[in-house]
Amino acid sequence: MSLVRKLKPDRNITGAIYPLSMLPIFGTITLLFGYTTGFFALSIMIALFGLFYLYVYFRTMNAYLLVICAESGFLSLLLALMYVNSPIGNGRFMPSPFDKIEYGLSYFSGLVFFGIVIVFLTLTRKLKWRGREVFELAAEPVEESGDGYTPRPRPVGTVAYTMKDIHNFARFCASHQIALPYITSKNITLVPIKMGEEFSRLLGLSGDYRDATWINFDVSGEVSVHIAHKDYLDYREPLPFDQLCTAFGQVFIDFLELFKKGEGVRVVDRLDDLKIGILS
Repeated sequence: MSLVRKLKPDRNITGAIYPLSMLPIFGTITLLFGYTTGFFALSIMIALFGLFYLYVYFRTMNAYLLVICAESGFLSLLLALMYVNSPIGNGRFMPSPFDKIEYGLSYFSGLVFFGIVIVFLTLTRKLKWRGREVFELAAEPVEESGDGYTPRPRPVGTVAYTMKDIHNFARFCASHQIALPYITSKNITLVPIKMGEEFSRLLGLSGDYRDATWINFDVSGEVSVHIAHKDYLDYREPLPFDQLCTAFGQVFIDFLELFKKGEGVRVVDRLDDLKIGILS
C-alpha cells in the first residue's frame, strides 16, 4: 500500500492540552494553599479525566478504554489518601514510616503496571482514533487536482443492507474508534474523528455533528457523504470534491462489506497498514 501522504502533517496538540492543563492548575493551587491541597485538587482532576473516559467507553464500547479509567481511579485514590491522612484532611496524624513505605510501593507498582499496559495499548493502536487513516484511505484513489469545496452532502450510491447490519457495523466502527455513530430511527451517521479531536467532539464543544465530516446510511440503503471544510483544507492539495466524496463513501461501503462477511479484522488491518503515527 502506498505510503504517500495526502494529508498535511499533524500539528494538532489539542489532545495534549486537556491532560497537561492539570499541571498549571495543580501548581497554582499548590502555591496558594500548599502541597496537600494541591494534591487533593489533582486527585479530583484525574478522577474527572477518568470519568470522561468512562463516558467514552459507554459511547464506543471499546473495552481497552477501561484501562485508562482504572489508572485514573487508582491515581486519584492514592492522591486523595495523601490528603485524608494529612492534618489538613481530617486532623489525623501523618502515616507511620511503615505506612509511607507501603504507600510508596503501592504507588510505584501501580504506576509501573498501568504504564506498561497503556504503552502497549498505545503502540498497538487500541486507544487510537482512526479518523486520519480514514481520510488518507479516501484520498488514495483521487487525483491531486480539484474543483474546489462545496458544503452540500453528496449521494454516493445505494447499498444492500439491513438495519441490523448497519447497527452492528456502527458498533464495530465505534469499538475500534474508526467513527463515532449517531443513531436515529431513520438513519445512522458515522463521524470519523482524528486524534486530538475526541475531547471537543465528545464534550460537545465542536458544535453539531452534522457540520462535521460524516457518512450517512439511511433505511432505504442510500449512502451520502458530507466533508467539512476544515477537513477538506487538511489535504495538501485541492482534490476533486465529487471524487473525494465518492471515495470517502466507498471506503465505508468496503468496510461494511468486509464486516458483513465476518472479516472485520481486515478493516483494522487496512488502517494499520497505513502506518500513521500512533499519536496522529
